[in-house]
Amino acid sequence: MRTDNKLFNPASQPREILIENFVVRTKVFEKIFKDIERGTMKYPEQHYLLQGLRGMGKTTLLLRLKYEVEKNKKLNDWLIPVFFNEESYDLSSLSNLWEKLLKYLDDYWGIGSKLYDQTEKFIGSSDYEKLCFDLLIEALHERKQKLLILFDNFGELFLDNLKERETHRFREILMHCNDIRIVAASAIVLEDQHDYSKPFFEFFRIIYLDGLNKDETLDLITKLQEKETDKKIDLQKNKAKIETLALLTGGVIRTILLLYEVLLSDENGSALRDLDIILDRITPLYKHRMDALPVQQRKIVDVVAKSWDAISVKDIASQIRDDGKPMQGKAISAQLAQLEKNNVIEKKETSTKNNFYQLKERFFNIWYLMRNGNRYDRCRVEWLTKSIELLYSDDENGVEGFINSHIERLKKGNYNPDSAMLILEAVSNSKTVSVLNKMKLYNETKNEVNEEFTPIIPLLKFDDLEIKKFIKEDGNCDRAFGYLKNCGLEKQNIYELLAMFSQDLVKKDESLKYFKKLRKLNFFDFLYLEALLLIELNEENEAERLLVENYKKTKNGLFEITSGLLALLYFKSIKNKNEVLKIVSNIKEDRLSLEVKINVLLWNNKIQEAVEGFNKLIKMYSEDLNLTIFLMMFIAKKQYHIVLNLFNEPNYQLKDKYKPIYYALMHFMKDDYPNEYLKMGSELEPAVEDIIIEINQLAIDYA
Repeated sequence: MRTDNKLFNPASQPREILIENFVVRTKVFEKIFKDIERGTMKYPEQHYLLQGLRGMGKTTLLLRLKYEVEKNKKLNDWLIPVFFNEESYDLSSLSNLWEKLLKYLDDYWGIGSKLYDQTEKFIGSSDYEKLCFDLLIEALHERKQKLLILFDNFGELFLDNLKERETHRFREILMHCNDIRIVAASAIVLEDQHDYSKPFFEFFRIIYLDGLNKDETLDLITKLQEKETDKKIDLQKNKAKIETLALLTGGVIRTILLLYEVLLSDENGSALRDLDIILDRITPLYKHRMDALPVQQRKIVDVVAKSWDAISVKDIASQIRDDGKPMQGKAISAQLAQLEKNNVIEKKETSTKNNFYQLKERFFNIWYLMRNGNRYDRCRVEWLTKSIELLYSDDENGVEGFINSHIERLKKGNYNPDSAMLILEAVSNSKTVSVLNKMKLYNETKNEVNEEFTPIIPLLKFDDLEIKKFIKEDGNCDRAFGYLKNCGLEKQNIYELLAMFSQDLVKKDESLKYFKKLRKLNFFDFLYLEALLLIELNEENEAERLLVENYKKTKNGLFEITSGLLALLYFKSIKNKNEVLKIVSNIKEDRLSLEVKINVLLWNNKIQEAVEGFNKLIKMYSEDLNLTIFLMMFIAKKQYHIVLNLFNEPNYQLKDKYKPIYYALMHFMKDDYPNEYLKMGSELEPAVEDIIIEINQLAIDYA
């Protein structure tokens, strides 16, 4: 998909491109078209109404039906498809509709203005509308043809403009006339569909177009990729970003297609950066939507948007002043009803009369906060994005981005040395960070921190590209070994470099060979990297044997790292519950050990000690912490009120940073807070459902 697809005006696309890119809503299309194809219109046929937010693909679906009817040999000789787009502002009355159709048939049949000119003699007649309609039907009968009207924005631009008398007349026509069939689309809820006293109750077969979920979004982009001949995106690399933004956009197809364009032009951006680009692109549409609202409705939308979570009428009223007085609840309720009808606001019914309200289109809410909110409002959206991205991320880009920004902070020269060492230690133990990134961080830390420390990763002094070339060409490290030996390196240093380079090149067996050689030289600084490699090769028993046998031989900080790694291995493999508790009790509480210790204490039901450890962790390492596993472990241990207190601690601000986990907690606390879970936006539902499943599994595994 490219920018020439005109996302905001599908009708301006060439027919072939629209058909080629029509890869979603295919089931709805097939359902309606089969009904059209089977129908003979000997009798009045069923009419359809497509209901959904703007950007959900309604216009594209109508156009796709039009093109299919036009090329279908069974239909195109007797059925004429007419498309009225959402900008048909001249359809303000029933007679306008017949006039427009007469003009269309004049052009379609190539007869000049023969039909429309005949309406001149009806002007001034009290039966003008009926006479125009009769002329239209007579012309269709004469040529033995019928009309399929594909009517976009049916409610707002046509039906709502009809007078009551015209509405009744229109319904009578559609009930008894077998010459006209309608497939309409509307972004607003038609009141007539839900009120027995209204003439259009249950008249149309309504098809609701919901947003795409994350799997459907990936499927959409995968299908679009098949049609790309030029630049394509790495779907696996961008999977986390696509899923994140799919959730935040609420599955609105137009916005998802914008996302796809952004990913094509910026493959290496973070989800937040992509989000900001899309917000710029969507601003004219959303700004127009806000500008079109009456003043009171704008005020209400402002309060609801800044709340983000669903909010009650009482809470809305407390934040709106009308000439120095609180706005009345009844007035707010009336405006909310209108906003709900127009699909701006969504009502969430509670167990009481005090319902909750939030913006229906979540991406509209994000746009409002990011463009109109204060600093805290914008931070909440960013935290939400990061939270979901963490849950769905499956590559190392996020960590690599953190490393680069951390290096920039180091270069400013005022970074706390202890903190710098802790971050180096944490990154060095990460399984998702490449060896070269670890080495880059080591070099920068050593350059910027004026302290002596055990070299966790050696400083490179040689041509790494040359070494990599040897390993790639030979499939082993023999020639690279000779090269490094000729450079005058000690055997230990050669083994270090070859172990890490071959690991980075996915020559895992070669890497393992040189890690073993290092141990034979009684050099244990890389013991934990060897263990991580064994775990990656699904040789966890060998990794455990290695760590158990050697972790006491290590010294200084490496003893803590190796001990922590052994404890982490036991925790992840869910074994040696009591033994792992002894291990974490005997090592000092650096960041890695403290993180493992909290989970091990929870596993052993030492809740109070785990809480103390958690508070210590968050106070000591407040920045760049991912607290997901700890919060979920506390919930898995049914420590609901402890976690709720953590979420309510103002200094931590966890509720906004880990919103999906907060609502997972509310799921488990429904008896205490029956309505709180209802405040959750629909964009969070997939993430929260995944978290609930994971928490239930943790409860079983670590019982």
